[in-house]
Amino acid sequence: MSNKEHTYGSATQSALHLLKQWKVFMDGIDRIYAFWGTPSNPQSIQGIDWQKNRYKEEELLSIDNGLINNLQRSTAKTKTAQWLQPSSLPFATEDEKVIGQLDLFSESNYLVLHIQTPLDETGNLAWYYLFFRDDKSNFGIMGYHEVLSTSEKAIIGRLANNYANASLNSYNEMKLANGRLKENTQKLLITKHKEVECLNADLKNWKNLWLDRYLVQISQRDGLHYVISEKSKEILFSNCHNLEQLEKSIIKSFVYICELYEFEQGDDVELNPAYVQIEAIVEIKQDEILNPVITRISKTMLLLDRLEAAAEKVLEEGIKLTSAEVGKNMDKAITAPAISDALKKNKVRILQLFAEHPANWPTIRRQFKPVVNLNEKNKHEVNSTS
Repeated sequence: MSNKEHTYGSATQSALHLLKQWKVFMDGIDRIYAFWGTPSNPQSIQGIDWQKNRYKEEELLSIDNGLINNLQRSTAKTKTAQWLQPSSLPFATEDEKVIGQLDLFSESNYLVLHIQTPLDETGNLAWYYLFFRDDKSNFGIMGYHEVLSTSEKAIIGRLANNYANASLNSYNEMKLANGRLKENTQKLLITKHKEVECLNADLKNWKNLWLDRYLVQISQRDGLHYVISEKSKEILFSNCHNLEQLEKSIIKSFVYICELYEFEQGDDVELNPAYVQIEAIVEIKQDEILNPVITRISKTMLLLDRLEAAAEKVLEEGIKLTSAEVGKNMDKAITAPAISDALKKNKVRILQLFAEHPANWPTIRRQFKPVVNLNEKNKHEVNSTS
């Protein structure tokens, strides 16, 4: 929308607002003709006719060149408030047949108050023609059949003029206040949007930093170089709801890749979208809630039994005891990263079982390096604290 169109739209709103106010100004008003626009721009002038108790109270007026010329002439010589006879109105014809049914308003029954007022500072004006019944009772003046005196008309004219100015000033102030409120609200929303964007950016940076450190950690642990593609990161971040699920999903994904392909120490293992495995959030069963320690200890003991059996089998075959070989020889084969992850997750329970059962699992205790390191690290930590 151009500035000119916006100005005309704003002028129309102001003119119609004041028209609405005139309807309740005095009970004696039976009809109102309203025109508004810029006198120097005939195309901008619009008009409306309101008549009390008519089926369709408001009707748009057809504006012709003759009417525009009369309004332009009246603008130059009209005071802000002026009393007119119906036959002398700018839109009256010689035979008093004018827009609508003005011929119903005879000079003997009606007086017309003409109010001309600026609508804004851009040159838009409004012309109002208020039709009053020539009866003092409609103005709250005693004496029902007396004719209004010149001084009484002057008082009513000043009241109407002041009423128009006060109504428009109040309306414009309200529009300015609403405009400021809208502008401030938009600024606030923009600021909040930027804050959210900054928070999202900070969170994304933190996630990437955490992920880089975690990849270094598990790469050093397993002797491989784990890499995650940007697309895979997006899938992991959008589908994992907490760090625990994210860690498990990363490990599960790399274990899946290592089960599909053979990797040597130091190889790059890249996680692409096709291999991403999201760890499901599993509901804990009721018996696990009642006996969580017993269930976890039992599972850890089973893990140690499986590792022990696989380690003995590897040594019997005369093969070097590595995580990869132990994983291959387990009853259900797993990868070296999966063994490292299982030992890490069950570290506390493994050490507890070692302490409670010193004679059990001798092979992995003494010869399987991941378990030996776990035990030695714990002894070092205990000595350091004591």
